[in-house]
Parts: sequence; structure tokens; C-alpha cells
Amino acid sequence: MRTILVSSVEEYSGKTGIIAALGLILKERGLNVGYFKPFGVESVKLEKRAGCFGKEGESEEGIEGGGEKAAEAVVKEAEEAVDEDAFRIAKILNLEESPAEICPVLLDRPYEEFLLLFREADAVNALKKRVQEAFKRVSAGKDVVLVEGVANYRVGKSVELCDFNISALLNAEILMIAKYKNFVLDDILYAKEHSSSSFKVIFNQVPRYKMAYMDFISSFLEERGVEVVGAIPQDDALAALSVGEICEAVGGRLIGRPSDEEILVEELLVGAMTPQSAITYFRRSRNAAVITGGDRSDLQALALEIPAIKCLVLTGGLEPPTIIKGAAVQRGKPLILAPDDTLTVVERLNKAFGKARLHSEAKIRRMRELLLKHVNIESILS
Repeated sequence: MRTILVSSVEEYSGKTGIIAALGLILKERGLNVGYFKPFGVESVKLEKRAGCFGKEGESEEGIEGGGEKAAEAVVKEAEEAVDEDAFRIAKILNLEESPAEICPVLLDRPYEEFLLLFREADAVNALKKRVQEAFKRVSAGKDVVLVEGVANYRVGKSVELCDFNISALLNAEILMIAKYKNFVLDDILYAKEHSSSSFKVIFNQVPRYKMAYMDFISSFLEERGVEVVGAIPQDDALAALSVGEICEAVGGRLIGRPSDEEILVEELLVGAMTPQSAITYFRRSRNAAVITGGDRSDLQALALEIPAIKCLVLTGGLEPPTIIKGAAVQRGKPLILAPDDTLTVVERLNKAFGKARLHSEAKIRRMRELLLKHVNIESILS
């Protein structure tokens, strides 16, 4: 059995999406693939997420129509915190194990309080034993187990559960995901010095004009004991936000349901001008969301007519007229009602774009294509 720990130089480097896509590729090759996340630091309640990613076989309609048993299930789920990535990957890879089995240690309180519970050596050793026992169960019968690291390779060091601790504990090889930026080579070499296992790197989100340097960078790192197995260029679709992510980022409410659950937004347009001035502005866009006041029905009607506009975010907590709601349903374009002013909504969405995750099926499919084209899968497994 091969154990590959997918780590990262920094947060939001794309390792969860790469794990999902890599897992699907390996399954297509006939391998029995497992997934494990020893230490989860982002917990969610299942009830909160049920509308977006409920358990297999459940739906909102099924819960609503299920009477007392369904109500009890919702209450039980609301009390159960799980790691978000573990929950999603388990569904994507169709794994039998529950999120609690996949992620045995979950940060469900402030880190300082967590450290107070596990500051003694015996308590830390008990944590590590819990990880080893859970891994033994999850990895049974698997050909390859993809182990997801924490936020970055340093997080968890205080309780000896950082990625390099886990690598030694599980005898796992390191596959480092490095989001391309200035001085990323220094970050990689520094990480390599602190790792005792084999060390391979995938560069992610590489600007197109930087791809010309990849041959030199690969040689430079390989001379220093780091094998580069791929470089994935920047891709607008992967940086996009889904309708659900936009709704969550602005604390909004979805009016109606989009006809296509895979709607992705790649750019934001602020509608604060006259419709005459907005026409050219809107038509030049690509897979855009228009952010405008809930009282600007003139701009809302115009935006719904433009094919490139995929979603409308209506600010100020003002509901649009019934005619706008009907037009949105007819065209399959979701409306998101945001409680805050336009400036606040724009600021929140700009931050969300910097932290876009690969949780939608469309993004996973795209990442799979990029892995097959730009990453040497055989080198990862060798």
C-alpha cells in the first residue's frame, strides 16, 4: 500500500481539490483509493450544510417529509461537528467511512483551549495513537491512501500533528502543493529541510507567463533533492465561485433555485449606473455576477437579458419585484438577497475569490483535466 501525504506551503493552495481529482484518476485506473485527514481545523455542522451537501440519499424534501424520525435526524446532525473537507471528499470518492472515521482529531474550539487539553506528553501521545488506530482502519484493503495535511505544513506542530509529524507517524511520502508566488522556491527548500521523507512538489496556480521558467525551476529544485512532478497553470474556472459560495460569503438568501447547480462566477460587476451605460459594460463580461441594489429593478431586468450574466446579488436586504423574480426563474439565473450595502458585499466577495475552493463537480472535473495534462501521475506513484 502507498501512503501519500498531500501537504501545502500555505493555506488555499488547492490541495483538497487536487486530492479529489487525483483520487478519481486513481480509481479510474482500478486502484482501491482511501482518504484520511488526521487533523481537521475547520469544522462544520451537518445541518447548516444540508442544503448544499447533505448525506448520500438525503435531500431537503426527504427531510421535510420524514416526520418525527427526520426531525430527530436533523437534531442529531446539528449536534455533530465534522471536518468540511473530509465530508466532501468522502462523498466525491464515494467512500464507505464516515467523516469522523476519516478525520479522528477535530479542532472544535479555539486552538489555545485545545492546547490546554493536550499540553502534557501523555495526552499528545494519546492523540497520536488515536490517529494511528484510525488510519489502520481507514487504510485496510486499500492500494493507495491519500492523506490530507492541515492548513499548511506547520500547523499542528504544538501537538505533534503537523504534516511532517504525521508523515513520520504513518510512514507517508510527502507531496507538497505550492501555490506559485514570489520566493516560493525558498519556502519549498525550507520545508524540505524539515522533512525526513521523500519529497515531491506540484506547483499550482502558475501564471501563464511564468510557465516558461518551469524547466529551470524543476532542475534547480531537483539538484537540491526535490522532485517536481507537475505545474498547473492558472485557470479562471478554478478561481470561480459557485452560487452557493457567493451566497455563503455575503450571508445571503437564495431566491428561487437555479436550473443549473454548476453555475460558476468568474468576475464581479457592480451595477450603479444607468441601464444605457451598463449595456456595454455587461456585454463585455464573462460568467459574471452583477451586484446591485435590491431597488434597482431597471438594472436587474437588463442583467437578466445578458447571457454572460450568470447571477444577481441584490444588496440592502431589499427584495426585487415579482416580475424580476419570475424573469430570473424563467432564465435559470439565481438571485441572492444580501442584507448589507453594496460596498460591504463587494469587499466580502473579493476576499472569497482569494479563497475559492474546489468543491463543485465542475471544478473537480476541470482539475482532473489539468492533472492529466500537466502532472506526471506515474511519478507520484513511483
